[in-house]
Amino acid sequence: MIKHKINSSLFVLNIVLLSLMYWDNSNLPWILLAAFMFFFLILSYGVLFMTFNYFIQSKNAFPKPHVLLTFDDGPNPHTTPIVLDILKESKVTAIFFVIGSKAKFENELIKRIIDEGHFIGNHTFSHHPIFALLNRTKVEKEIVELNHLFINQGIQTNLFRPPIGYTNPIIARVVKKLSLNIIGWNKRSFDTVIRNPKKLTKRLLFLAKPGSIILLHDNLKQTSEALSLFLKESQEKGIIFANKNQINSFLND
Repeated sequence: MIKHKINSSLFVLNIVLLSLMYWDNSNLPWILLAAFMFFFLILSYGVLFMTFNYFIQSKNAFPKPHVLLTFDDGPNPHTTPIVLDILKESKVTAIFFVIGSKAKFENELIKRIIDEGHFIGNHTFSHHPIFALLNRTKVEKEIVELNHLFINQGIQTNLFRPPIGYTNPIIARVVKKLSLNIIGWNKRSFDTVIRNPKKLTKRLLFLAKPGSIILLHDNLKQTSEALSLFLKESQEKGIIFANKNQINSFLND
């Protein structure tokens, strides 16, 4: 949010200076339009790319040499148990960012995620398709409703990941008010697009480098099918996945 405030102040200052410098110039409207377009481009980049940390401060890389796996959009009664089985067998700890409208029907699955040593985070209650366009009241309701569900299940967490990773000043204000810890990523698996498990495994092996936070989805069949081979081959290559203690330190840093 500091970046946004600084850039907004500089933008206003530039508009004033340009207006004074080119007041008698017939091209002033075009000059001002160019300034507005440039500022809009910066805003758009800030909204679309959370790793830019323009509106909110998120953690987008894990301390080297480890790799952190994160899963969004679950829990799913068919694929999440498979993912958990594989993680358990491989002795890998992950963070699951769950959707409240799904989690409320999967108490046992949520309990299993916690019991097996994984971390859980808020991914809003409904994963609204236009979450970044909602007003402040609705944004806060989406987050708080899931937080209440967690509390009713005996879970305490301040971890949050906005849907699709989009951010804006409204989300930033709500995040600050609720004292949330924002976890981003620096590697996208694109498992929502790559449907072939073999191709997905190949991409994951390419992404798994020291310091990576990999974005995956535990509600997808292709992800559950690719995960086992990916973990096996990456561990054989010497890739070290973060354990519970390391993730705890990362979250509390």
